[in-house]
Amino acid sequence: MDFLHVLTGSLIWALALSVVIYVGGSIAIGLLAKKSDLLKPIGTGLKLIVLFISLQIFLRFGAAGYPVIFDALDFLSWLVFVFAGLRLGLYIYGDLFVVRWKRGSFPAAFKNIITALVLVVLTLILLKEILRINVTSLIATTTVLTATIGLAFQSTLANVLAGLEIQFERPLKQGDWILAGGHEGRVLDITLRSTRIMTVENNEVFIPNSKVLGEALVNYSRPDSTVMRKLTIGVSYAIPPNKVKRAVLEVLSGVPGVVRGLASRVRVISYGDFAVQYEIRYPLASFALYGDTEGQIMDLLWYHFRRSGIDIPVPIREINMRHITPGSLRAEQEQQAEEIVALLEKVEIFSPLSKPELTKLAEHLNVKSYAEGEVPVRQGDPGDSFYIIKSGRVDVIVEKSPGESAVVATLGPGNFFGEMSLLTGAVRTASIRMTEDAECIVIDKEKFGITLANNPSIAESLSRILTERQAGLDAERGRLDAAALERRNKDVSVRLLTKIRDFFGLSY
Repeated sequence: MDFLHVLTGSLIWALALSVVIYVGGSIAIGLLAKKSDLLKPIGTGLKLIVLFISLQIFLRFGAAGYPVIFDALDFLSWLVFVFAGLRLGLYIYGDLFVVRWKRGSFPAAFKNIITALVLVVLTLILLKEILRINVTSLIATTTVLTATIGLAFQSTLANVLAGLEIQFERPLKQGDWILAGGHEGRVLDITLRSTRIMTVENNEVFIPNSKVLGEALVNYSRPDSTVMRKLTIGVSYAIPPNKVKRAVLEVLSGVPGVVRGLASRVRVISYGDFAVQYEIRYPLASFALYGDTEGQIMDLLWYHFRRSGIDIPVPIREINMRHITPGSLRAEQEQQAEEIVALLEKVEIFSPLSKPELTKLAEHLNVKSYAEGEVPVRQGDPGDSFYIIKSGRVDVIVEKSPGESAVVATLGPGNFFGEMSLLTGAVRTASIRMTEDAECIVIDKEKFGITLANNPSIAESLSRILTERQAGLDAERGRLDAAALERRNKDVSVRLLTKIRDFFGLSY
């Protein structure tokens, strides 16, 4: 009776101590989890560890005299400890390291598979070491069963293992733009079986993980988001390669999305039957922009090539049945010249020119086409050309500070811009952006210089007109009186006349 009394007393006290430790630890962990978002997901795992400690205390202080109970509880407690340790380890690696720090993904299915595999192995070890059970036959049975399942679900297991390899090697992550399995798209999710992407056509595609790693995988988002893209165009043999390269690079410099500061390249790659083939390589800020950017580049190349007289030949035969005579061709040219003269006559700064002088100037001019969104004039750039809008509309944009700009005016047919750059070589004071397809008459220094060389006195009239135009703005801004305005006009007129003569090399 005394022995039973002592034994019962030790069991009760050991059990009471274990319960107190478990309850107290669980309450403490619960309070800490409420105050910390970091501890909240691992609260259950910490409580299981407290349970393991409580069971071990009970076993060491109360159940040591009962081998059967001791071994069973010891096996159970270690199994609880292994499970809790796995969940905590996977949370630290998967949720904290992979998801929060590396900005990747670690699906719950992977956690469950890893937990199950490790638990099976450790359960067999614990059965042998603690309960002293011969697990050889059990392992043999498990091996046969595993082989049977493996053969039945061979493709599924291959995808699962490939998914695990993707998680550990990290060749791609959510948000990356990739080429895999013959599909290009952005990675939406990486599951246990497949990788889900959204293609550029806005279609969801599920690619088996084994196929993602079994073939060449191209990750456009590594090592960074900037990617080099390429286009191929054919140009007439009559056009010098350097002229083509300059035209292409000029187009690329004005396309949003093309990274400035990284060199674009244009090179001849072959001589075809009908054209010289050029390869264009340009840096793109993000693969997501490539469709719109390539379309815009091709649009702008057509307009720019047409303005520059660069032909894009096509392998077709054109039969023109229209009878062209020298007389009809001359009549067509005269009609175009008359249209240009009519526009020139409406421009105030050309009022000092006589009709014959305007006609002579018009012979050297033609109409050039511009695409919607194109920016032929940029604020701060040097310039020597003048534009008259024949059709279409443009916005006048002034940059007030870096990154801040405003549209100050919208111009339409008959309006003009760039007179100060044409006559004095002044830098552009605003940018011009085409708001729709437009046609403009462009007069540059070389063409207008011929007119001034034949009649240098025109320079004085031009300087006076420009002065009056500028004076009107100054008077409105500064509210000058008549005397002050006259003095300023005289000084400005002299300075402008000097600039015009110097710019065109006219004698004084």
